[in-house]
Amino acid sequence: MRMPPLAALALCALVPLPALAQNPICAPTGEIVAAAVEARKAGKRAGAARSEIRRALGSDGRAYAPAVQPLVDWVYELPEADLQKDVAGSWVAQCEAQ
Repeated sequence: MRMPPLAALALCALVPLPALAQNPICAPTGEIVAAAVEARKAGKRAGAARSEIRRALGSDGRAYAPAVQPLVDWVYELPEADLQKDVAGSWVAQCEAQ
């Protein structure tokens, strides 16, 4: 039996659309960026920041350990004036926009 088009449309309206999936790497890498910004503001060297951030990842964040070095290096290359902005928030927003 074929469903009339109007009935099919009405049925579709009752089915909720799935929520837009967020990229699961954006928030964890944003936390790495935030930690790097804080380390730089505190006057820590990039190497010390990388080590501290890797240790802070713990077992749940080990998958993100390879991202620590390039993200910390990127933060340490930013102009100092940019550190007054929401660098981590901008990172997450750009990541989610991908």
